[in-house]
Amino acid sequence: MKRILALGLAWLSTVVSLSAQETATAVKPDRFAAKLGKSITAKSLRTHLSILASDEFEGRNTGERGGDLAAEYIATHFSKLGLKGPVNGSYYQAVDLVRQHINNKTFVANGDSLGFLTDFLFFPDLQRLELDAPALVFAGYGIEDENYNDYQQLEVKGKVVMILPGEPFGPDSNSYVSRSREFSEWAANQERKLELLREKGAAAVIMVTKSVATYAKNYRNYFAGTSMKLRSDVEGNSGASLPLLYVSPEAADQLLAPGSQSLPALQRSIAATGKPASRQINTELHIRIDRRSEPVDASNVLGYLEGSDPKLKHELIVLTAHYDHEGIIDGKIYNGADDDGSGTSAVLAVAEAFVKAHKAGKGPRRSILFMTVTAEEKGLLGSRYYSDNPVFPLENTITNLNIDMIGRVDSAHADNPEYVYIIGSDKLSTELHAINEQANATYTQLELDYTYNEPDDPNRFYYRSDHYNFAKHGIPIVFYFNGVHEDYHKHTDEIDKINFDMLTLRSRLVFHTAWELANREERPKVDVENAFPSNR
Repeated sequence: MKRILALGLAWLSTVVSLSAQETATAVKPDRFAAKLGKSITAKSLRTHLSILASDEFEGRNTGERGGDLAAEYIATHFSKLGLKGPVNGSYYQAVDLVRQHINNKTFVANGDSLGFLTDFLFFPDLQRLELDAPALVFAGYGIEDENYNDYQQLEVKGKVVMILPGEPFGPDSNSYVSRSREFSEWAANQERKLELLREKGAAAVIMVTKSVATYAKNYRNYFAGTSMKLRSDVEGNSGASLPLLYVSPEAADQLLAPGSQSLPALQRSIAATGKPASRQINTELHIRIDRRSEPVDASNVLGYLEGSDPKLKHELIVLTAHYDHEGIIDGKIYNGADDDGSGTSAVLAVAEAFVKAHKAGKGPRRSILFMTVTAEEKGLLGSRYYSDNPVFPLENTITNLNIDMIGRVDSAHADNPEYVYIIGSDKLSTELHAINEQANATYTQLELDYTYNEPDDPNRFYYRSDHYNFAKHGIPIVFYFNGVHEDYHKHTDEIDKINFDMLTLRSRLVFHTAWELANREERPKVDVENAFPSNR
């Protein structure tokens, strides 16, 4: 699963959601489907995972030898099963990726250089920036509200604007914005501040954060090392229409020209009076940021099973898991047994069950696309490439079932390991939610935990795996997940820690939900407005 960095990222507050306590009633099992489900065994899953998560596969890093070996293993398995290669006869969909290296990271204020990862940082989506400005605009908290407005008589068009996170609170501990002790949406939603500055025509934004040193320490390779992008993002400079940099409070104070008020003094003034302290600061800025790119050879691996019903076979269910992981870091192999060797193994085992049904002449009626994607750990890039360049029309994709980490038991369920977290099942289709619950009640009887499906969950898992690139196109999804654990994104995520009984049960649930979707008369209705639009 992709890691997420939270430098004031937006939380969302509304969603149409079913109760986490809702329980489906079991129906009489389909004997044939039950038999197929039981053909998914711990033995077969262990066979796949012992290979995918072995040292020989070197952590399955995208664009490296181990990732290529994993892709070859998956394609070979699809071929042995008799699945079709849907990309002009091939199992491989080449993903147009580039690897990027920082060429220049210069930030000079009034002749003094700021240190990268000590004083400032920027996200990899900032491709290039050449900026020479004679002054800086300090716009307080960057809020424009009827109760409090940092932009009164302030012109920011074409200017570099520095803003603070959060919102101002007065001596009575009440927010000047919300007029209560509660935060307003301005504090929770950084994107709203940035969108306002886009509308006002700012040239660039400098956001003050206390997290520069922390993130430099914990995620140094993410910020300073190589990054991976879709070539289309690099050529279009996507996501950086408003350049954004982060500076430490100490660096922000340095940006305030000599003789002006310090940053703490400005904050105290706002807090004491409730009046904005916005102003132009005569700080001369010279900023140069650019990256060089090199192509990366990597592919999604697809296996296609055509449906048996002439009226329905143009529609398909897409099952996904990402086969990539972290590779070798500081000489240690990050085998990613759970993340996401477990999900990849499940896709292979579920594919085998569907092929058995097909060979027996009993379906599935709709088509199934089994897709293991690359570069999930680099930013969900493989699945985004597919959703931008689909092999089958997205309008014919009725559901995506995504499996990312289903082989472990987290600390919250140490006493009850028979569970799985369900995320996103009700975000677009209440019918899909009910189908998944019914399949579980009838065949697997797991506890379906909706904790991470809540709209205010700070982990934002709904955005952090490959299903999101289907959901943003209005395709109903279910994300199956076992939660994070002490070995998440560490070299200790090894096969000896996998709970194969739970991996088996969860894989069977995916199969039974897919089986119902593939054979029912109607596709699940999209009856909920998507409450989760795209966010950084």
